[in-house]
Amino acid sequence: MEDITTSREKILKKVRAGLLNKFAAHFPDVEMETDIYTYPDEDHGVAFAKNFTAGGGGFVYCHNRFDFHENLIMWMEKRGIKGLLISDVELRKEIQNLGLPVIENTPDHPEQTASLLSAEALIARNGGIMFTSASTRRGFLSEVQVVAVYGQLSKMGDDIKQALVTLRNKYGEKLPSLISFIQGPVKGNKDTKVQARSELILFLVNDLA
Repeated sequence: MEDITTSREKILKKVRAGLLNKFAAHFPDVEMETDIYTYPDEDHGVAFAKNFTAGGGGFVYCHNRFDFHENLIMWMEKRGIKGLLISDVELRKEIQNLGLPVIENTPDHPEQTASLLSAEALIARNGGIMFTSASTRRGFLSEVQVVAVYGQLSKMGDDIKQALVTLRNKYGEKLPSLISFIQGPVKGNKDTKVQARSELILFLVNDLA
């Protein structure tokens, strides 16, 4: 028993020594900082719109907030939407000031409602939208989801890495507890509890105009 213990201690000492004296990298010339992707020359907004619509999403560019309000009202009338579920406090106030119906609780007729969400960032490479628990709560999601994004350039990034930089610039070290990404409509799955999205439409608002 003593020999086994002694052998084990010898092995552990070698392991500790190996950890303390790290081996030189086998591939010293590998560049770890350079991006592995090449980026297109086209505008970020154009690239995002192409990739987002290719994934089945609806895209509406708005010149300013008034343009957004007008387009949102026309879309609701066309789709027969009777109420909006909004978890973001500022966005909810804005929509209520327009006189549009905002639903506080679970709707009785979910087919006549839509979720109006506030996105944190957009990803041009794959047409993805980044959300956090700071502005979007799961209980306020429905099958028809509308996303309002203000400041088209400030929230646009080439990839997820840049989107996370945008998030850190906004929240600092106290990042939201949950970060999620969505791309286009998706069918629900009871086994995996995936949230169904029969329709996803994004209003990109240039509030700098």
